Amino acid sequence: MDGDPILQTPRLSLRRWLPSDAAALAVIDADPEVTRYLNPPVTPAARFSERCMEHWEEHGFGFFAVELREEPAPDRFIGFVGVGYPAFLPELARRPELGWRLARDSWGRGLATEAAVAVREDAFERLGLDELISIIHPDNAASKRVATKVGLRIEGTIHHSGLDREVDVWQLTAPAVTLRR
Repeated sequence: MDGDPILQTPRLSLRRWLPSDAAALAVIDADPEVTRYLNPPVTPAARFSERCMEHWEEHGFGFFAVELREEPAPDRFIGFVGVGYPAFLPELARRPELGWRLARDSWGRGLATEAAVAVREDAFERLGLDELISIIHPDNAASKRVATKVGLRIEGTIHHSGLDREVDVWQLTAPAVTLRR
């Protein structure tokens, strides 16, 4: 995994997903507030971890494990932020989705936004993606705030069969490249 992208922000390190991250994610996913707006049942952390690693292998990008830079090793992992193809919604499965999930004790500190901005920049600059979308439950006010701060805007809605309801599709087009003279 040498050479894998590691993104740094003032407070966070974002690194490629590892098999050992599944156990820490399982603890986060055990909190019903964290999983409140996710597809029921929530994918078990071990399977999610496998999918993360498969996505990286297939596409060269995926979800980053998010760690607090100033915390001791066992307490660093706070969740994930990254880009993946949302296979759970076939109509959107070819559009790269910016997604995030952090432990509840990390909420309200701007960490999701900080990580998502770093991933957005990586997606447009290093990966050269043309756009990003986010699929957000309409009652998830916190995720809607993150999406707004990252620059996404509501594009429309789509029926999510796993939730049996309409969900919002947020979208952001990559900025045009400015030619330097």
